[in-house]
Amino acid sequence: MRQAARAILDRHLQANTSQERVAELASRLRAIAVEHQQQAGFVDYETVLDISLNQALSEAGYEAAAADFQMLLATLGRIDPHPEVPDALSRLRERYWIAIISNSGDDLIAGTVRAIGTPIDFVVTAQQARAYKPDHQLFLHAYATMGVSKDETIHVGMGQFTDLKVCQELGIRSVWIDREGEPLDPAWHPDATLNDLSGLPELLLPS
Repeated sequence: MRQAARAILDRHLQANTSQERVAELASRLRAIAVEHQQQAGFVDYETVLDISLNQALSEAGYEAAAADFQMLLATLGRIDPHPEVPDALSRLRERYWIAIISNSGDDLIAGTVRAIGTPIDFVVTAQQARAYKPDHQLFLHAYATMGVSKDETIHVGMGQFTDLKVCQELGIRSVWIDREGEPLDPAWHPDATLNDLSGLPELLLPS
């Protein structure tokens, strides 16, 4: 999201944008999108992004243009993995199935899945389940698709509200990836916390 926010702000300001402004727009865009995802009645992800981008830019004092939305889609359509991710997933896949449960749509996430490089066994999206995290429906749809129970899974995610909330409510084992050094909401209790995925194989694979 930050990469998209930087490109969009650079277009409006016609200059390199400060990290602070980029972080503010990315954070607000993400928060607005989550708000819309929690409203009654499923709305597809691209529509959510369009509405959220218009609102976030308006709040920041800019008028959204079609080019901004296309820039956002292009960026989110190919998110390169963090450096340690492919190796960690490759090691884990020697023992486990690897699944992605995403609030994205099928087309938008496809480029990101390809960029990971490591084969992904299941990709389950909000589009398929017609529900967004932390709605239980998305997770239950994922388990039905994979043919497993929640007790056979370990959920690894960065989101506190979108990932840890549903894990706590459904009793799913969870590992929180805290890349940003965020304070953990005392309402959520992940089974483990890591700074990135590099330590995940050691945590989950037998010694």
